Amino acid sequence: MNSIINSFLLRPTALFYKTIMGCRNLAYDLLPGLSKAVALPIICVGNISSGGTGKTPMTAYLARHCQSLNLRVAILSRGYGRKNEKKQIIITSATDIESLTPEIIGDEALMLRRQLPGITLVLDADRVRGATAVVENDLADIILMDDGFQHRRLRRNFNLIMIDSQQIFGNGRTLPAGPLRESISSLKRADAIIFNKFDQRRQKFYALAAPVLNHRPPRRLFCAAYRYQKFTRLADKQELSLNEIKTKGPFCAVAGLANNDYFFNQLEDAGLKLAETMPFEDHHVYTGKDLINLKKTSRERPLITSAKDADKLRLATGAGIADKNFLMNMWVAEIDLKIDNEAKLRALLNDITCGKNRVAKV
Repeated sequence: MNSIINSFLLRPTALFYKTIMGCRNLAYDLLPGLSKAVALPIICVGNISSGGTGKTPMTAYLARHCQSLNLRVAILSRGYGRKNEKKQIIITSATDIESLTPEIIGDEALMLRRQLPGITLVLDADRVRGATAVVENDLADIILMDDGFQHRRLRRNFNLIMIDSQQIFGNGRTLPAGPLRESISSLKRADAIIFNKFDQRRQKFYALAAPVLNHRPPRRLFCAAYRYQKFTRLADKQELSLNEIKTKGPFCAVAGLANNDYFFNQLEDAGLKLAETMPFEDHHVYTGKDLINLKKTSRERPLITSAKDADKLRLATGAGIADKNFLMNMWVAEIDLKIDNEAKLRALLNDITCGKNRVAKV
């Protein structure tokens, strides 16, 4: 009831926000000179709603695809959660990863660096400045912009939009009365749309997602879900397959994600028995008190966490709060993103990744 009342009270503010965003988008549509292109192809991964839609895992998927084509990849990101978000930080394959922390570069950026050691990571809230640095320093052959759909000042060659199949568009209202960053009609700028977490899609999904077809044809729509097939021990990086780790259960699962329930449900769907689940807010920074509670709740059962949470837990335990046995009993679930009609999506990307399409758009 309170959420309904709050949504109603916030409608005037949401209408004002929607109007401002609409005028802004119209300006970029009509005045191309407001945006800047750089001399490299850019693939943008974004969304039109707040919350976790899976942009960063999709960016990692695209990075691996581009690397398989022998392309040097730079990921351009804001570096959400880092201490100084106005500072530009460039991280290359030569950067000592042990010198990086979530406080310095953000938890998702650190996760990307660990998963993709061969990439260049450019953190800059000013995306034009960040992309320019990539070009001027010859750091890459292609740029992937993580969470950049609303950053229209930087032109891109391909817009890929992620939609959470569990949430769709929420109540259909823009911020702050709803989750939308901009109107659903902005999907007309998308070159491809992926309904992520499709395996746990919302009830009446097809009716709720139908408005997408007003702006994009079915051939531009895809479905995706996560699979957890590899688990890495936090203490020593030992790897176990799904079948191997099942023998260590029951488990306690801990996560600080935008949608913790999806993570927990996925683990159970994979066949892991969860005795306890411990959810935290998205981007949560673990404290000594948290670890004491985790140790008490887990009762020496093995702990499973997400790759996004891993470094924050490792750094907290490294402060001497938890003993070695606790570290040896903590496992990281590594995401494997599965996309239906993957070949069709890669065909859409082919002109970009093969360097044929150099026409950037706002």
